[in-house]
Amino acid sequence: MSLARTLAVMRNAPFLGVLGDEALKLLAFGSDPINLKPREGLFDAGDQADHAILVLGGQLRLIPEAENTGPRVYSVGQLIDELALIVPIKRSATAIAQTSCEVIPLARTQMQRILAEYPQAAERLQQRIAGRTQAFVEELSALGDRLRD
Repeated sequence: MSLARTLAVMRNAPFLGVLGDEALKLLAFGSDPINLKPREGLFDAGDQADHAILVLGGQLRLIPEAENTGPRVYSVGQLIDELALIVPIKRSATAIAQTSCEVIPLARTQMQRILAEYPQAAERLQQRIAGRTQAFVEELSALGDRLRD
């Protein structure tokens, strides 16, 4: 996939789009796409995640380790394990290509360098995370209210 197409996909990913074009270019240059065949595995639940995965093409099925949730299919522009860009996490699901699939791993170390070099991007990302956290807290509060009724 061309750099222009990769950047277009990155711009449309909500978590990444706030970074700005220069930061996205550096993130893209620091990553090599991976092509997967149908039914080929990418990672297993429980693996350490030192990078997020952006789907550039095709579909990737995530099969959660937890038995109470079903599989989820990710397609173009969706980011998997985005928090791995910020902090160390473990994969909560196994990823298997559902179709021929192209993904790009985005490394935490690269993201840390970019955020240090582009403080305004770091601020926009912090605001995005804070907004999502606030929305999550509000959803939990509303759920608690419904359960008490």
